[in-house]
Amino acid sequence: MRHLTAFFLIASISIPAFASDAQTLFLEGKGLNAQGFHARAAASLQQAKQLSGKNPALRAEIENELGNVHQLMGMTDAARSELEESISLAESVHRQDILASALNNLGNLELVENHPEKAAQDYAKCAEIAKKSGSAELAAKAGLNGARALERNGRDASSLLSAALSSARNLPDGKVRANLLLGIGNLYGFPEGGTKADDGAAYAALQEALAVSERIGDGRSKSYAQGFLGKLYAKAGRRSEALELTHRAIFAAEQVNAPEILYRWYWQQGRLQNELGKKDEAIASYRNSVSNLQSIRNDLTLSYASGESSFRRIYAPLYFELAELLLDRASTASGMEAERYLIEARNTIEKSKTAELQDYFRDSCVTARQSGNEGSESYGKHTAIVYPILLPDRLEILVTFDDGIREFRAPAGAQAITEEIRKFRVLLEKRTTRQYLPHAGKLYSWLIAPFAPELSKRRIDTLVFVPDGPLRTIPMSALHDGHQFLVERFAIATTPGVSLTETSPVAEKPMRVLLNGLTQPVQGFSALPNVGEELDSIRNEFRNATVLRDESYILPNMKRQMHDEPFSVVHIASHGQFKGDSAQTFILTHNGKLTLDQLQNLIAPTRYSREPLELLTLSACQTAAGDDRAALGLAGIAIKAGARSALASLWFINDSSSSLLIAKFYEHLKKPGETKAKALQEAQVDLIRDDRFHHPGYWAPFLMIGDWM
Repeated sequence: MRHLTAFFLIASISIPAFASDAQTLFLEGKGLNAQGFHARAAASLQQAKQLSGKNPALRAEIENELGNVHQLMGMTDAARSELEESISLAESVHRQDILASALNNLGNLELVENHPEKAAQDYAKCAEIAKKSGSAELAAKAGLNGARALERNGRDASSLLSAALSSARNLPDGKVRANLLLGIGNLYGFPEGGTKADDGAAYAALQEALAVSERIGDGRSKSYAQGFLGKLYAKAGRRSEALELTHRAIFAAEQVNAPEILYRWYWQQGRLQNELGKKDEAIASYRNSVSNLQSIRNDLTLSYASGESSFRRIYAPLYFELAELLLDRASTASGMEAERYLIEARNTIEKSKTAELQDYFRDSCVTARQSGNEGSESYGKHTAIVYPILLPDRLEILVTFDDGIREFRAPAGAQAITEEIRKFRVLLEKRTTRQYLPHAGKLYSWLIAPFAPELSKRRIDTLVFVPDGPLRTIPMSALHDGHQFLVERFAIATTPGVSLTETSPVAEKPMRVLLNGLTQPVQGFSALPNVGEELDSIRNEFRNATVLRDESYILPNMKRQMHDEPFSVVHIASHGQFKGDSAQTFILTHNGKLTLDQLQNLIAPTRYSREPLELLTLSACQTAAGDDRAALGLAGIAIKAGARSALASLWFINDSSSSLLIAKFYEHLKKPGETKAKALQEAQVDLIRDDRFHHPGYWAPFLMIGDWM
């Protein structure tokens, strides 16, 4: 395992020798962090912190390194607190070396949190202190980092870059000098903001970095230098030379067994081969890139600016580019060969979805228990799995039927579809107008019409969607063909990934139900007067249901009930908010807020029992319109909680219609042989046929997520 931070310069500091357990643990933690074992490093550093006693200098070093580790783990609040404490302690004992290092690390944190102006200020302070204390290496690093921060802020960083280059050239040969030259060359060639690219300066710096790496025998910096030079040549349109340099970069990375570098250069090689018309070679390179990235997936250091993981921005394009190549290849093949390409394309996107879900929940184990499905299996003669893939120039739709997978296309690119989705989503909540209808029709023409004849021919009655990005934010049930809503023809479910869904019919036995709900206003949230009616109506369907209402609806009571009895359904009727940042997502209890981790701890143990939780219902949750990340969290709630399925809402309806729909859902679910998706369909159709609630704003937000059987 390796430290996989994307070419981010982080200062190291000189450590005095202390004969103490705290010092030993500090050094151990620092070493583990350098190798990429961030969680283990944090544990060692926390122990060191407890043992540091009244030694403020050692405590300052520990807090600095702990802040660095927590920033790399995405725990930005903890990192900020620790780095600020390190700065305060370093100032109190006049340790300029620690102070400068902590300021550099704080600048890194500000940059990760998208505060480039604050980052630039921290780096400038670091550089000033480092120069005065004689730390030329740290001063040069801070200068480069400061240039990067200015770039992010849209300002010209050429003077800082020039100064950083001079400083780097004055350093002795070593990894620090090589890495500085690499960072400077890359920023010269590919500026992030206000500085104009200077390819000549970029080339010179990268050539110097290559020469240094060869003199010191460092394979990693050599690979980076050759790869970045290849990127520079590709930018100039000199693809053959770029390809040759990229070949060399791959060879150098293979020599030092560095998958964290190999995925990058195989990706670059694949792009170049594709541009040169070498499609099969490009596919092979992309496959190698994905394979190397998958091997280090759990070790990637991601940033979480405003709660949003950098995975989709930095890494997801790799998966989509490979999928697009595979889809193009499938269009020129036939029979089983074409189907193999289609399945591989689908499974490639599936890998991206799994990784994105892990990053949303910041939990690499959340998807550990996958079903093993790869998208080619049949889920029944009358069920179709619909997998829309948004590409820049078109929409690809992969549909799995009982006899295999088929490909369909719509001539609308990602941007046009996203714009239509945003309009549709907002208008769905305006229950006094029918302004949503043209958008419902247009989206139907793109998302359903291309394969609608197949649905009729095969007598499909259930559609399971695996949406991506903005498609997660809308209810497919409300799409309209000009005559009726989609849900009037099909039972509809959604899942964040085929491989993440375990399917099984609802057992033919009495359902044991735990009902939880709030009717009173608490913690600044409004009362939910219709919840009482909702709980009572479900209780009428399930006489043996256990009810926790208002004051009794608290986490300790839920834990006790879940421990004492194996419930098959847990129903929660309370305010719930899904945010783009999973740390800000919660479900309200009477005296607190139930976090996603607490929900997981409450329910997950049932996953391994003989009777796992069949259904988690969240009847009053909401996500903000247009928030793809929040919708991702909602889509993954069943997986996170450890339930087979979740019934949840995209937006909140404080209305009797919500209680009526929920009551009808459970009424239909009790029917022998009824699937969860069909029970929801029948409940939604019941409301459509009620003149009071015909508008989709009343019934469409409810989604069946996960196992639809």
